[in-house]
Amino acid sequence: MSHLTHPHEARTLPAFPTGWAGQIAVGLAILAAMAVWLRWMDRPLTCACGTVALWDGDPHSPGASQQFADWYSALHIIYGVGLYAFIRRMAPRWPLSWMFLTALASSAIWEAMENTPAIIAMFGDAPGSPSYEGDSILNAFGDTLFVAAGFFLARGLPVPASVALVLALEGAIAYAIGDGFVLGSLRLLGVSL
Repeated sequence: MSHLTHPHEARTLPAFPTGWAGQIAVGLAILAAMAVWLRWMDRPLTCACGTVALWDGDPHSPGASQQFADWYSALHIIYGVGLYAFIRRMAPRWPLSWMFLTALASSAIWEAMENTPAIIAMFGDAPGSPSYEGDSILNAFGDTLFVAAGFFLARGLPVPASVALVLALEGAIAYAIGDGFVLGSLRLLGVSL
């Protein structure tokens, strides 16, 4: 008799990589796909201003959203905290590695969407918002690293501490540059403060 699967028998799909090597390969593939997409979207590797820096604290400078980190990096920490809470709630039995790779993929998808012309225009044209021209690939990698940091912070902190962290970061961004999840969302809805 042939070893071919009968048409009515269920076929087994390949298992998600369970070893560290396979999971690292999946993580690297996610990051590579993000970089390829951003490059295809004509995003620069680094700031067109000619400098590469770890931090740019001025949301109105040419290095805004172009350097490794900026005030918006804190929003990505908040996003990582939220992703951990959501994934933990929706898939409590998943291994931590699967949860993290899901968060990493979510961050990469957000970076891909955030740098489409429609989203760049939506953020850049919101009344009262800083000028936004999209991210460099360096900044997208930094943002993804901050999402990962938020994910692992939420995993290690009690829920009240995670909530306090989110509120402190949102307050710091609002105070420092007049932006954040709350103020930015209100601007997108046409509410100016």
